[in-house]
Amino acid sequence: MRLGASAYLAHASLAGRTFSAAAEAGATLAFTSLHIPEDSAAGARAAATAIVSAAASSGLSVVADVSPNTARLLGDSPWEFLRSIGVARVRIDFGFSVAEIRSIASVLPIALNASTLRADDLAPFADLDVELIHNFYPREWTGLALASVTSSVSVARQFGWRVGAFIAGDSVRRGPLGEGLPTVEEHRNSPPLFQALSLVDAGVDDVYVGDPALTHHSWSRLGSFVREDLVVLDGVAAPGVHPAVIDALAIPDRNRPDAAEAMIRLEHSRERFAGLPLPEVGGQPRPAGSVTVQLASAGRYCGEVALVLRDLPPDRRVAQLGRLPSLLTERTDSLKSANQALSIRIATNRN
Repeated sequence: MRLGASAYLAHASLAGRTFSAAAEAGATLAFTSLHIPEDSAAGARAAATAIVSAAASSGLSVVADVSPNTARLLGDSPWEFLRSIGVARVRIDFGFSVAEIRSIASVLPIALNASTLRADDLAPFADLDVELIHNFYPREWTGLALASVTSSVSVARQFGWRVGAFIAGDSVRRGPLGEGLPTVEEHRNSPPLFQALSLVDAGVDDVYVGDPALTHHSWSRLGSFVREDLVVLDGVAAPGVHPAVIDALAIPDRNRPDAAEAMIRLEHSRERFAGLPLPEVGGQPRPAGSVTVQLASAGRYCGEVALVLRDLPPDRRVAQLGRLPSLLTERTDSLKSANQALSIRIATNRN
């Protein structure tokens, strides 16, 4: 997965910080919209240059969303100008003919709209350097179904093209609505990491943060995934869990290849936890989202840690170590893969 950040003129003051944080998290892409509310070529060119320069200073490759109005405002040779300031690709949404799009593509690589175009619409560009990038949807309940994104990936693969999509931010959200800028509606209020995982499961190649800022925590979790292929799951420790056990949970592990239906069984946990000071008493409730460990009374299973995916009955041989709220509400397909490294970070509740 390639990761991208976004910046807009209305939040221009955030661009430098956002792009810097994104680059630190492993992002290589930047997105901006050049539907510029300027009334002169000089003003439009200055606005475009400022955003592209901010991205370039963090080493990000810029994709710029353009329209016929963009071309008008930029004045003579608009595509040559965008290439000259460092735009790497232009996303063409609407208003251009096939001939005009092919003309633009002779100057700059292009991206086309994955949300609205079908295979027949894309066929005239099969010989070009093209990526497909979905829309984002600012208004609540207007986003796509995840199945639509999956279908678009199938179409893109017919042409050998990459697919990009957007996730909503959890810090500053773009106005005027401030309801997030996801491609998929069910992602709108989910943690950014889980939005990204869901898109990757659907086959998306490039994930852009649509809103102009994320929290430091979310950039950190996305960075672990992009840089280390590590999914960090945050939660709260059960009372009395020994610090050595909490530390051991943070060591990366993964699901067993013979995946259980009701839980994620960490493959190497028995040898890591059997010698640690585990809880003395089991039999606590095991609601979905629980982190549990098998006790000595479980025999050879002693030390096995599991992430519970649905409510299970208490078992005196099993003790609860903590809770992971995200397992209650988010898709867990990626987490079940035996190829996906997981790190469990449960914090002691000091309240």
